[in-house]
Amino acid sequence: MAIVSTKGVYGLTAILILAKEKNKDLLQIKEIAARGEIPQNYLEQILVTLKKSGLVESIRGANGGYKLLKDANEITVFEVLSSLECCLAHTDGKTKTDLLQHFWEDTQKKIEKIFMLSISELEEFLEKKSDNLVYYI
Repeated sequence: MAIVSTKGVYGLTAILILAKEKNKDLLQIKEIAARGEIPQNYLEQILVTLKKSGLVESIRGANGGYKLLKDANEITVFEVLSSLECCLAHTDGKTKTDLLQHFWEDTQKKIEKIFMLSISELEEFLEKKSDNLVYYI
């Protein structure tokens, strides 16, 4: 079953925030945490994992911060979530029979297909959805 934890949601949020700052070189962790409403200590752990996965880079120092290592067109939602989540629809083989093996393999392929959206495409999707919001007072 594809269940995305808060770690995955926060990581994807951080990547989206960094993607929106194309013109700005680096964002400090406190700025990312504030914009994404992410606990800063938790975000630090997430960014370390994203750095190890080759998605972000960090620069130390007073003017340091984080930025995407690749262009937002080159990073997929699946790549971000896979680096942060232990599994996306993987079964751990608890049963001794493989009766459901084909079902789980098919489910995994479908989930991968859904999450193969690039970060740029995700940004566009979210912008379209927010344009459709109507507020009534």
